[in-house]
Amino acid sequence: MKRLLTLVMLAAAWTAGAQGTTEAILGYNALNAISGQISGTAGWSFEVTNAVTVTELGCIANVFTKNTDVTEVQIGMWASSGTLLASSIIRPTNSPVNLSLYGEVTPVLIGPGQTYYIGAYSSGTFFLDVLPPAAESSVTTSPVITSLAAAYSSGGFLSPLALPNTAGAAFLGPNFLYTGVPEPSASLLLGLGAVFLAARRRIQRR
Repeated sequence: MKRLLTLVMLAAAWTAGAQGTTEAILGYNALNAISGQISGTAGWSFEVTNAVTVTELGCIANVFTKNTDVTEVQIGMWASSGTLLASSIIRPTNSPVNLSLYGEVTPVLIGPGQTYYIGAYSSGTFFLDVLPPAAESSVTTSPVITSLAAAYSSGGFLSPLALPNTAGAAFLGPNFLYTGVPEPSASLLLGLGAVFLAARRRIQRR
């Protein structure tokens, strides 16, 4: 019985692990970008097509190249209500994945039907690449990301606000990694059913 339960648990873990980890923003055409001077929190708003789990927040690495005096950038993700869901401090020594540097956060489940905001903040003034709406096709996002728009709030570390008429635009500072939320497969459900039936029969025989 213990062996059967162990096998089912391993199958469930394998199903979850098979989802893989993906970046929200996979790339962009820097030739279409302009340099934006930021004094506050800047990033982008977005929606997702299905539930995902955010595992790491990141900062596009060239932020540190553009701002040689910046030693750390604070990245945050907020719900549409303005509630901070996760935050991380990113430094040039953080782990790189493609064009961004990442730091782990307590996993956050986000789902469709709500707008989310992600932003980068550094004390003082700093520069970010900005892609205007006309360069919408230059931002490559993962398939689950929709309704991309530029977001910005002046002042300190707080939820950036979506800017009007900026569909497809973004302040290219923040990024995040996520994993898919697996749905139980038919074979896994059948396996669980078989385990419980076997357990019930053994109990009844005793």
